[in-house]
Amino acid sequence: MDVKQRFTIAAPADDVWQAFQDPALLVDCLPGATLREPVEDNQLKLTFQVKLGPISAAFAGEGELRLDDAARTGGLQGCGTDRKSNSRVKGEAAFAVFDEGAATAVELNVSFSITGKLAQFSREGIVKALADQLTRDFADNLQQALQSEPEPAQAATDACVSADETRPTPERAEMPAGSRPRLKSVDTSSVNALSLIWRMIVNWWRRLLGKSSA
Repeated sequence: MDVKQRFTIAAPADDVWQAFQDPALLVDCLPGATLREPVEDNQLKLTFQVKLGPISAAFAGEGELRLDDAARTGGLQGCGTDRKSNSRVKGEAAFAVFDEGAATAVELNVSFSITGKLAQFSREGIVKALADQLTRDFADNLQQALQSEPEPAQAATDACVSADETRPTPERAEMPAGSRPRLKSVDTSSVNALSLIWRMIVNWWRRLLGKSSA
C-alpha cells in the first residue's frame, strides 16, 4: 500500500534538512516511536506502538536512513514485528525537502505491507486517517523543535560569557545530553487509530454542515 503526504514547516530549508540528518530527533518527533538503542551509522533500532481498537501492538524493528545532501532527499527502509499479534510490517519511506518561499515543504511517499493479525486493519481508510494524523503531529513537533533551537548569534554570545557567569545554579541547571523531553504536550506513547478515524468523521460532518449553511 502507498501513502503520500505533504506538509509545510515555517523554517528555512537548510534548517529543516539539518533536522532530517538527526535520526534521534526525527524519532522523538513521531508519536508512538522510541529508539531502543543509540543510532550508529544511520542504523535505527526502534519500537513503534499503535492501538487498533482492542488490539495494542508494539512493533520492534530495524531501519536504515539514507540521505542525499545535494538533492535534499532521503529514505528510510525497514521492518518490524509485533510478537503479541504475530504481525509483521515492512516498508520504505522516501522524503524530499523543497524551498517554498519563506517556508519549507516536505513530501513523503510511504510504501508498506502488513501481514498477520493486524493485516485486517490495513484498509485504505484506516491507514489514511492514521497517516494524516501522524503527519500533522510530526510536523507540529518538528516545527516546535526547530523553534526551540538557540539562535546562532545568541549561542556565540553565550560562548563568550565568563566561566563564573555560566556556572550552573539551582535556578539555571542545564539539561543533560540525551534527556530531551517529548516535544508534544499530549500523550504520544502510542497511536489510537480508531480515535483518529472518529476525529476524521467529526471533521467531515463539520465541513458538510458548513457547506449546508452557506
